[in-house]
Amino acid sequence: MKIGYIGLGALGSQLARRFLSHSLCVWDINTAAVDTFKKLGADVAPTAADLARRCDVIFLCLPRSSDVRSALFGPNGLAAGLVPGTLIIDQTSGIPGETRRMAEELAERGIDMMDAAVSASPLVVAEGKATLMVAGSDTVYERALPVLQVITQTIYRCGDRVGDGQAMKMVNNAMNAGCRLGTLEVVAMGKKAGLSLPLMADVLNRNKARNQTTDRMLPALAQGKPSTNFALALMLKDVDQAVALGMSRDVPMPLTALVRALLQIGTNTLGPNAQLEDMVGLIESMAATKLYDGDAVTPNTDGAPQACPEDHAIELVTGAIASLCSAITYECTAAGLRYGLALEDMALVLEKTSGWSESSRSIYTQLLSSHALDNTALSSEKTILKAACLRGNDLGAPMLIANAARSLFEQADHQISEPVPIKDLSTFYSSISAVQFKPSSNCN
Repeated sequence: MKIGYIGLGALGSQLARRFLSHSLCVWDINTAAVDTFKKLGADVAPTAADLARRCDVIFLCLPRSSDVRSALFGPNGLAAGLVPGTLIIDQTSGIPGETRRMAEELAERGIDMMDAAVSASPLVVAEGKATLMVAGSDTVYERALPVLQVITQTIYRCGDRVGDGQAMKMVNNAMNAGCRLGTLEVVAMGKKAGLSLPLMADVLNRNKARNQTTDRMLPALAQGKPSTNFALALMLKDVDQAVALGMSRDVPMPLTALVRALLQIGTNTLGPNAQLEDMVGLIESMAATKLYDGDAVTPNTDGAPQACPEDHAIELVTGAIASLCSAITYECTAAGLRYGLALEDMALVLEKTSGWSESSRSIYTQLLSSHALDNTALSSEKTILKAACLRGNDLGAPMLIANAARSLFEQADHQISEPVPIKDLSTFYSSISAVQFKPSSNCN
């Protein structure tokens, strides 16, 4: 079997390298990237059309769905050389509807297509530990599975419609971006309140505020190390698509739209070559503080973190982050449900990818269970969010995302008359999004 790979960027090049032990043919507009693969022993096609003539299975990993269409149907594109029976696997973080339309056009030519979105850094891909979110018909999925397993053994089938894997990645990346920027904004407030970054990283990772950002980014910042090499423009593109998905399904996504605006400001301010990590500097500038300036925290002899300041600032930071992560989870999940993803699929996949938080894990567990595991009152969450936002006002910290989450919690508390636990935010989000937070499995 001859494997073709188009798109040898930072991620695509590592994905393609997984096939070097097989019969691999590559093509890319970047001649330097192509030359590297030629030296590694891969065949090089002069055009995408020529690659199509040589290969049985062809992967694409390009910046946007428009680039995929160009690679398929543009001059000297794949379509000029494809023969019936060829399998196309799109690993682009693309737009589900556009991918589905391309699959329909290819099907008329006897060509199968599926999507296989990737959740992993290039380093993780190189180690064979990526997570793939895939979608396609039973026949296509079964045919593709042995090839996909060359990349990783962690493969989740998220639907039989082409594009469902990409939709799952949209939900994941929107949750990741929302929790990331929301956490950084609240941590900036905590720093202005006198808390050290090492202390906050230590405490937050011991409780309900823990998420991908507290787990990886904050400790790295406290050590002066980078935590990600993801391009800011690509994260903006992914969140743009998530907001558009919500709009297309009439799902209100005020938090995600705000996150999108902050990412757009970052891109406009920092330039097209900025990294997601550079958003830290933007958040610091907005709050007029430095998240880490060499301050340290010394653990107690029993390994527990230092006592918190008298004003309980750490409690406000913890409560605000946990609450905004809850709101982001419900908002993004509502968009996924309205699109057609299954609740238990999201619970399964998002726990393994970068969108996770302790809040999301708790919410999904309770939504899929008949037993209430967390009876924290919605009014209590609203109270601590309000207190945190007021403290931000006093300290000059914008806390845009936390304030937006507070507004939603206040609306929910007014709309739901009797006292309810935080998990019953599902009632509120069901009413404003016209979705039901109920299981309906598709995933394997």
